[in-house]
Amino acid sequence: MNGNVFKMMSTSKLHGVLALTLYALASSAMAQDKPSVAATPAEMAVKAAAAQLNDVAVAGDRLVAVGTKGIVVTSTDGKTWTQSPTPVDVLLNSVFFSNEREGWAVGHDATIIHTADGGKTWTLQNWAPKDNRPLMDVFFWDDQRGLAVGAYGLFKVTEDGGKTWTDFTDPAFEAGPHLNSLTRLADGSLLLVGEKGLAATSVDGKSWAVHPTGYEGSLFAAIPRGEKGALVIGMRGTMLEAADMTCPVWRKVETGTEKSLFGLADIGDGKVAVAGSSGELRVLSPGRSPQPIAPMKEAGLSQSTAYTGLLNWSGRLIALTDIGAHIVPKAP
Repeated sequence: MNGNVFKMMSTSKLHGVLALTLYALASSAMAQDKPSVAATPAEMAVKAAAAQLNDVAVAGDRLVAVGTKGIVVTSTDGKTWTQSPTPVDVLLNSVFFSNEREGWAVGHDATIIHTADGGKTWTLQNWAPKDNRPLMDVFFWDDQRGLAVGAYGLFKVTEDGGKTWTDFTDPAFEAGPHLNSLTRLADGSLLLVGEKGLAATSVDGKSWAVHPTGYEGSLFAAIPRGEKGALVIGMRGTMLEAADMTCPVWRKVETGTEKSLFGLADIGDGKVAVAGSSGELRVLSPGRSPQPIAPMKEAGLSQSTAYTGLLNWSGRLIALTDIGAHIVPKAP
């Protein structure tokens, strides 16, 4: 099955300014070369399900979410989550499955981990603390060919399922922008968004065309829109839409907020849900003003909750936050 099925409806990362600020603070003491230091496995925590989770993907009949301190948790209902052991204790930003068994997660220290059993166990494929750059997203066409992108133009590719990862360069990214999110569009092309309004597309991941958005802030996530289009979100409540990414004309979409947006999900009937900092969670419907979704106090959510991502899964809207994953209403 095409890997796009597992992630095209979900964008779930605490990217950009917030993630990179946290990274800079956490890694300031790690700048020295440490070639002999081994990665530290994640601690098996009693409250792992209540930790900050940054991304979620579907692996067969289960959800797999990743987050702080190397935490990976799985669920079959979106309510009860079980932690899986991982070989790293760094912040994980993104997870992707090419099928129900083969998956990869990426994070700080250029970390890449792999699972061959649907997220139950993980092995380390790449770890470079001396590089001092986080990977922000990962995508695979199948169980062999994939790529991972991150801060300061970090871009890695593999042709053997991640057994080896090599650095990739393209003139489109020679300035070293933060590369935040990868999305497969309905026509099969890839959309990469990032710092300074970056939006670039590629058919094969080997050559990229940049499409100026007219926006100077960071873009954090995207989803397909129609047969050839896309929606992208970013800082200060920014949402942009293009009907045809082969020759995009960008249109600003009113979100009703100036808070940074990190999560975006298509919830059907032309509606999308967006989520972000400071309790920002709302639904955008055609012909209507953006409608906020009230925080679920019984779940511990409030106006101070940081939403890191969204996934529309099996008729449920899963929201990732700094206090775990929660099922939330799709409409006010």
